[in-house]
Amino acid sequence: MKEKNKVYLLLVILMILIFLCKLILNVKTLNYKLKYNKETFSISETYKNKNYYIEIKYLDKVYPIRINSDKNKRKIVNKIYSYKDNDYECILPLINDEIKIDILCYKDNILYNYKDIIGLNSKLDEYIKNIGEYEIDKFSDNISVDKTINTIKYYKNNIVDRIVAITTYKGLIISGMGIELFKNDVYNNKISAFVDNYYLIANYDNIYDFDYFYVVNLTTRNIEKIKLKDRISLDSYIQGIVDNKVYLYDKDNEKQYKIDVIKKEIDLISLGDNIKYYKNNKWEFINKSKANKEIYFDYTSLSNNFTDYDQVKESDYYYYLFKKIDDKYNLYRVDKNNLGVYKYIGNIPTLSINTKDNYIYYVYNNKLYYYSDNTGLKTLLEDAELSFNNTIKYYIY
Repeated sequence: MKEKNKVYLLLVILMILIFLCKLILNVKTLNYKLKYNKETFSISETYKNKNYYIEIKYLDKVYPIRINSDKNKRKIVNKIYSYKDNDYECILPLINDEIKIDILCYKDNILYNYKDIIGLNSKLDEYIKNIGEYEIDKFSDNISVDKTINTIKYYKNNIVDRIVAITTYKGLIISGMGIELFKNDVYNNKISAFVDNYYLIANYDNIYDFDYFYVVNLTTRNIEKIKLKDRISLDSYIQGIVDNKVYLYDKDNEKQYKIDVIKKEIDLISLGDNIKYYKNNKWEFINKSKANKEIYFDYTSLSNNFTDYDQVKESDYYYYLFKKIDDKYNLYRVDKNNLGVYKYIGNIPTLSINTKDNYIYYVYNNKLYYYSDNTGLKTLLEDAELSFNNTIKYYIY
């Protein structure tokens, strides 16, 4: 082998080894102990895909926590306050000296945020008053300041570092800025989807079929087009989204397409039968007669484990469990990394929630709400259209 080829081969091997090392480091679980106020806590910490999964063990209880972060540091839990009495066991972890989540409390083997049990235990309330770093307002709904733009009332104190997009008859409103895509009003925007920080929608100015998609960048507000080789019928539907790729089935022409919104590319992947279908975290195939019935991708994989609940919804990290109480639902959450811990999220009036990362969103009457462990339950905006127009789509980025 020539000397030049040997050097090239060694460089390739070195690059592969570096990549593998980085991959291993990114998913490595670090176990360590932390002592604070004469208490000892056992901590397990894993970083993967810009997300920390942390388990803190205090006494005989385990507290699962997720934190989003672009930086992969180690031993990010550096202080933990703790409390115990006959009714409650609680911890407040500080992540890099900051309060990222609410105080977590166990009662009757259910995990609660302190915001949801405040006032139920005077001794616990008194203990928490003495924690200087803690502010309950951080996890409270703050609708004291609002601003109305294009008939939509935004609650400004609850929209921090968020892009809020809502579809309209003419196009889209992004955080108060209107974007017009169509000449005429569109009352059914079925062929549309939000993917990462993009909004994809068919050109609805045509009547029967279309020859391009609009792609709106939610961050920059730029509008681009994905042009088609063959026209697609407006009697089509989006089957689902997998790995940020949109899958569309054209019922009139019996064709299936895969759309890469980020690269602005579209590929014909099936003609006739053998249509790709995503179910239980894997691909299978269905025939055109089933596809014509508008069968949507099924992302649920373990709902049979939660038979005592009225409904189960799955996201990348969690299972959300609904239990009907009178005319509302107690919403619980189970982390996929620990199916034994049930966390109470809140009492909400609907089964229809959307999920993204560590967030959930839902509409009730004319308001859009969201929840995360970082924020608590908050009201994002109010829009009269939300009360009677179920074709409106919303997205928070």
